[in-house]
Amino acid sequence: MRVWFVLAAVFLLIAIAGSVTVPPTRAVWPSPVFEDNLAVEWTPLRPTEQDRATLTIRTIPANTFIKGATVYVSVTDPDNVTQGPFPNPMVLGSQSTQATFGVRSYPNATIVSFYFVAWDFENDVVTSRGYSYRVQGAPALGWRHAGFEENVEVGWFPPLPQPHNDVTVSIRSREPMVRIGGANLYVKYVYQADPPKAGGFVMQYANATYLAATIPGFPPGTQVIFWIIAWDKDVNTITSPFYGYNLSVDKYTRHENLPFPPVETIVGSAIGLAVLVPVAVYFADARRKRRFAG
Repeated sequence: MRVWFVLAAVFLLIAIAGSVTVPPTRAVWPSPVFEDNLAVEWTPLRPTEQDRATLTIRTIPANTFIKGATVYVSVTDPDNVTQGPFPNPMVLGSQSTQATFGVRSYPNATIVSFYFVAWDFENDVVTSRGYSYRVQGAPALGWRHAGFEENVEVGWFPPLPQPHNDVTVSIRSREPMVRIGGANLYVKYVYQADPPKAGGFVMQYANATYLAATIPGFPPGTQVIFWIIAWDKDVNTITSPFYGYNLSVDKYTRHENLPFPPVETIVGSAIGLAVLVPVAVYFADARRKRRFAG
């Protein structure tokens, strides 16, 4: 019985010894040049702003192994501001023949630069040359100029508004690499001897380029003034000059005396140049619609 116990113990020790990872017998770099010892790759080769990139180094000569590796990563944003390099430990594969590191996604036109430091089981260190990739796609930048009209083009249709006609105000970025983050259209109108009234609309993207909002039609004799507050990707706001038009009674032939359209304001608040508070205002001209329908 004791013999069988001894044999079982011997077999157990052999199994344990076989499961222990033994350092490779040949674990030194054959060359002092990093690229002679290790291949470098990253996937995907041309990352987009939705992609994480995986950096990988692999041993080239047979029986050559990686004991450890660090990748130093620098990031240059679309405004040409660089941060780094920052060291990042790489994850070794099960056979010590490769190491990987994942780089998070970055905005379009960001440049990611990196180099590697690796050492073998003799702790001999090799350092790679520099590598880099550029995140594909047009960059999204902030405002490039100080003034509103240098950054944003404003238009409205029809260009010569008539009484009771809606007027659509549209804006677009003058810089192809700058996307407008959002905008509000603010309106002040004066009808005959009535006190001035004000309201506003959230401008929406009508297509990939233009944002637009519609000012409802007003009766003859109304003076309409409007302006725009827009912001970029960093929520930096800029304010337009005042624009306006007069709905002249003299140029209007029907001369009917219609009541001014009622207005219902939702979420009204003060408007500052530095702080943007969206305001939604809805205008209704039910009587005008019934008259035209009739």
